[in-house]
Amino acid sequence: MIQQENFTEQQIQQYDQQADQAIQQFQQILPLTPENKWELHSDKNGFKIHLRPDKDTGLNFSRGEGFLPYTIDQIMDVLNQVENAEKFDELCEKACLIQKIRDDLLIFYQRLKDMFIVVSGRDFVILQKRQKIGNQLWVVGKSIELASRPPVKGKVRGELKLGGWLLEEKEGGTQVIYMTWGDPKGNLPAKAVNFASSAQGQVVERLKKFMDQKHGKK
Repeated sequence: MIQQENFTEQQIQQYDQQADQAIQQFQQILPLTPENKWELHSDKNGFKIHLRPDKDTGLNFSRGEGFLPYTIDQIMDVLNQVENAEKFDELCEKACLIQKIRDDLLIFYQRLKDMFIVVSGRDFVILQKRQKIGNQLWVVGKSIELASRPPVKGKVRGELKLGGWLLEEKEGGTQVIYMTWGDPKGNLPAKAVNFASSAQGQVVERLKKFMDQKHGKK
């Protein structure tokens, strides 16, 4: 049984403020506008991947998009079980809920796989908040640190600067966008960087495949 954190009201208020700022920043960065400098990486089978260079880390933001023939509620049934990320996110080795503070505010842990034998996996503690605006649901997270969740031995504690989902209700289903912007810390070979960017961009398509299997569709 996971021991519950004892957050004070002041801590929860701080988490709310951090999460609200993250949602606002996510909303600014996500659109495919000239100022956001997204570059099309691939467009296959109805799923698009855009990348955006991060001048601070030399890595890329990753943005995957596609249409899923499922309702927002059906998609959230999957995303609410954070451990499902192990099944549709190619990089995810372990995901688990740390604490659900409210229905719209939670903290979870995620650990990424080692890559190419020599590249250690990363782990993260992520604060996530959900915000409904009209027919859109924003599900946005960022890294925080908890004394009770130090880095796992053999892994490197990375920083998720910003990441999450935009789910927009459409006729016959939901338009889904998944974006990540992270600093994995440490030195990474170009091969690992390129693989990670591509894998993160494919998360929306992999989520659809996972849901198709779950709902018995081919």
